[in-house]
Formats: sequence, structure tokens, C-alpha cells
Amino acid sequence: MGRATAAGRSTTPGGRSGIQVRLVRGRATPAEARFEATFTVGRSPECDVQCPEPFVSRQHLRVAFDGQGWWVRDLDTGSGTLVGGQRIAEVALTGPLEVELGEGGPVLALAPERVGPTRAASVPGFASETQIIERYLEPSQGGPAGRQTLMFRRAFARVQARSSRRYRWAIAAALGVLLLAGGVILVQARRIEAMKQTAEQLFYSMKALELQAGQLEELARLRGDAAQLAALGERQARVAQLQRQYDGFVQDLGTYGKLSEEDRIILRVARTFGECEVAAPTGFVAEVRRFMQRWRASGRMARALRRAGQQGYGPVIAKAFGEAGLSPLYAYVALQESDYDERALGPPTAFGVAKGMWQFIPKTAERYGLRTGPLQGERLFDAADERFEWRKATVAAARYFKDLTTLETQGSGLLAIASYNYGEDRLHRILETLPPSPEARNFWRLLADKRVPQETYDYVLSIVAAAAICQAPGRFGVEVECPIPPLPEPAR
Repeated sequence: MGRATAAGRSTTPGGRSGIQVRLVRGRATPAEARFEATFTVGRSPECDVQCPEPFVSRQHLRVAFDGQGWWVRDLDTGSGTLVGGQRIAEVALTGPLEVELGEGGPVLALAPERVGPTRAASVPGFASETQIIERYLEPSQGGPAGRQTLMFRRAFARVQARSSRRYRWAIAAALGVLLLAGGVILVQARRIEAMKQTAEQLFYSMKALELQAGQLEELARLRGDAAQLAALGERQARVAQLQRQYDGFVQDLGTYGKLSEEDRIILRVARTFGECEVAAPTGFVAEVRRFMQRWRASGRMARALRRAGQQGYGPVIAKAFGEAGLSPLYAYVALQESDYDERALGPPTAFGVAKGMWQFIPKTAERYGLRTGPLQGERLFDAADERFEWRKATVAAARYFKDLTTLETQGSGLLAIASYNYGEDRLHRILETLPPSPEARNFWRLLADKRVPQETYDYVLSIVAAAAICQAPGRFGVEVECPIPPLPEPAR
């Protein structure tokens, strides 16, 4: 701590550098003091100058003498130390100065003084380390050095030699540690990359088996073949085994462990839609959060979900998609398409007018068993058009997505959703240039190839964002009641 004396008085024989401190505004104890060494100012009773004010931190600033002059240093305070109304980190005291402890806080006047040091007859006094070096260690400018000077120089040379050896060993040891750490980091990075590639391979192998199992299931239902039923059971068991192995790799990689719960939810939604979360593109989670902000900024989502709840759409949609072997999260496609309006009318297009909650165009509606009615080409409600019968349209939508994921998109739900918006014919022309495998046909691959129109990109990410919000609305700052229960928490 600093050495304080009564203001204006020195207790050091012959005098030495000091600083006068005086309270200008606020409260401080003492209100006036003189210091000859480093001292602190703050709210704590341990400080040399105590200022019990709300703007003052416990340890607010330090005033230090470096051998040649005084310095004022702010101790990383929240309210700051101000000089002339400006916050400072450190400032030299070259003359009288007023410092403010936080805006509107106490003000102290600091006045440095300089008194020349006295010298005893045989013992030199020094104001700085520079004077010691000039006196004893630099070559003499006029005549031979004295005995005491030579003794100082020899002692310094011995200490310097020992220090140099120590520093050389220390530097060599530090370099060795750095090289070892670098090697460990490199090995670990390669191991993680290898594990990531293995996890991706497992995921896409699992998706391929799931697709085969789905196809066998369709055949077994049609034929009731015992051999096909047995093969189906074997594939399902193998899928379950790959699922456990994949989950183990994801856990070892720490894919979820280093993320916030909100980001984990986003990746779980992507996984539910058939995408490999380990292979998610850089920035995907941040992009989904951006689309969440769009939903938050609009009242559209709240209104649509309220309608879905009042009309009881959720359980019916979940049942229809569950029977098709698909996730109930596809319910949020209808949110994006029509705001759950069963009488919604789309704009006229070259393919006709899209109608109903799922916005089927006439061609697709008829393919999945929906009667379109005499007004199919008009932008009008038609009671004879089954696209407006939301229960039948929901079953048709579930069958349509089942065919897309099984035949076109190799199990990629997000790619199927992109097709629903972009048009299966147009997306088919892109997909037919890719091998028919889950590893080649997925939404991540389409993003990497930059073959997603902006409208379709926005469409898909809006649906992912809505589905993620509905897993935990409160966490995302949205007050809504969702028609589909949240996904179960994964085992960890």
C-alpha cells in the first residue's frame, strides 16, 4: 500500500518524489493526503483512499510511481475512470490532474511533486535504473573504473551468464512443449476428422438400409411373403445397430456437447428431417436462427398456430404422416404453404391454381386421389374440389412426401421439402445428374453445389426454423402453442 502523510508534509529525510491527493467532489477518506509510493483508490476499506460511492468499484484505480514519474491506471472498471469527460485506461501525471471515478462520481485532484534526492557522502543515490546502469555497467568515459565499479561489473556478468543459460534451457523446453502440443493437436484433429467421416458413412449406410426396409415393407404388405417379412426384420435390426453406432460417434465427436441447447434443437430437427447433423454446412445453425427472427418479428406464426390448435389439425396430421413412416414435423410445411388455411388459394401459374391447406396443383392432387372439381383452373373456392377437404388433402400430402423421400430424394426430408416448393419435375432434372444414393442426394449436397433457388432456400429454412421453435418456444422467445408435441429428448 502507499505511504500517506498529512497533506503537504514529508516524512522522508531530504525529500523524495510525492503526490498530493485532494477530494474535489463526493466522499473520500482521507479527503486530503500525500503519498510517496503506489496507492489505490476504491470503495473497499482496503484501498488507501476509500470512496464509498455507488459509481466507484471496489478497486477502482491505481496511482503508481515508476521511478521517473506517476501514472494513473483504471483497474478495468465498469463505470470507468474519466479525465476531461473521456474514459482512460492509463494516463501520465505530468502536472495537476482531476480524475472522475465513474460518470457523475467522486472527483479527486492529483498533484505530483518532484523533490531532488539528497546523497550521503559515500553512498550514491539514484532516481532510476538508467542511472545505475550509466554509473556501474557502461564503459567509463574518463579514466579507469574504480574497484567498486569493477566488482559490480564482474558480479553482473556472472549473473548475466547464468541467466542466459537458464533462458536458453527455458526457451528450448518451451519450444519442445509447443512442438509436442502441436503434434498432439494435429493427431487429435486428424482423429476427429476420421471419426467425422466414419460417422457420415454410418449415417448414409443407415439411410440406405432404411430405404431398402421401406421398399420391402411395401412389397410385404402387398404380397404377404414370409421370406420378405424375414428380410425386412433383418434390415430393421441392422438399421437399429447402425443407429446406435452412429449415435456413439456423434457423442464422441462432441457434436452436441459444445453447443447451446437452442443450437442442439436446430440440429436435431435437421436430423429428424433425414439430414446428417455431423455434415451440416458451416453457418447452417446461424442461418436457421436468422429465419427464426423473421418468425418472431411477424404475428403470422402465432395466428396460424392458434388456428391449427382450434381446428384440431395437429393430431390428424401427425397420424397421417406417422402411418406413412414420416415425422410429424412435416406439419410445418402446411404452416409455410397456407398458414393452416384449408380454403387457401394460390396465384395462377402455368401448372394451374394451387388450392387448400397443402396447396396442391391440379396434376399432383389428381395423382394422389383428390378430385379437383369444375373450377380447378379458377382462383375460386369450389366445394366439389377435395383439395379443400383438409383431412383427405393431408393423407394425400403424406403419401406424396413418402414417395418423394423413398424414390427421389433418398431419404432426405429437406430435399423433399425443397422439391415440394421448387416442383418435382424441375428438381428431378437436378437429381438425375447425381448418383441415386443418400450420400449424393441430400440437401447439404444441393447447398454445396449452389443449385437451390433463393425462394426454395428461404422456404426450406423457414420450415426448419418453425419446427425448431416449436420444440421449445420459450427458449426462442416466442409465445405460441404448437399443434405437434416436441420431439423426445435424445439419450446422452
